[in-house]
Amino acid sequence: MTTLVRLAKRAAGGSIDDFRRRADGASDWSAAVPHGLRGATQALTLAAAYRRGEPACDVIDELAFDDEASVVRCLADPAFRRAWASPLLDAASTALLVVEEHVAKPGPVPASFVKNYELVTKRPDLDRAEFDRYWAQVHGPLAAAIPTIRRYVQAHLSPGTREAGTAPYDGLAITWFDDVAAMRAGAATAAYAATRADEANFLAGELPFVITTERVTFPR
Repeated sequence: MTTLVRLAKRAAGGSIDDFRRRADGASDWSAAVPHGLRGATQALTLAAAYRRGEPACDVIDELAFDDEASVVRCLADPAFRRAWASPLLDAASTALLVVEEHVAKPGPVPASFVKNYELVTKRPDLDRAEFDRYWAQVHGPLAAAIPTIRRYVQAHLSPGTREAGTAPYDGLAITWFDDVAAMRAGAATAAYAATRADEANFLAGELPFVITTERVTFPR
């Protein structure tokens, strides 16, 4: 399974509340169906996150396909590109990632949950293969030990995206929790401290993160 990810900010001048009411209109993926779209979700940044200033993005869309070739065909379709460039979004802020999932901690997603995305940038002195290996095999088990994480997925760049070298990030670390309180409780554990201490071994600087709630946008 290959996932096409869109990270974006709302268009300039739009209020947060108005964007949240209208955001579903930025996710009409009917043009992707002929190219093998299997499912899609839209994650909106929690309203409470704006109390600390502007988050890294307002919305994250994930579109699932069977393989990278299907994503490439979809992105080449003018009808899909028009839907992708929604007037509700700031085009300059919109980032595209094509990723493949590595499930670091399997588990069911709670019926009511928050979903946290961390935007991953590799340490520049590491080559891609070593970065992917370390993230999956060494760091992944450390983070999976954080007890309040219900599910943990690493989204690694797809082969074609790695070769192109144009991705704005080197991947996404995606975790699910029962609620924000569970996230905070996890951050107070020894497993969390060990996970954070290990980040300097393969990551460049701090991890921007976005805490969201999610809804299904395909199938409707």
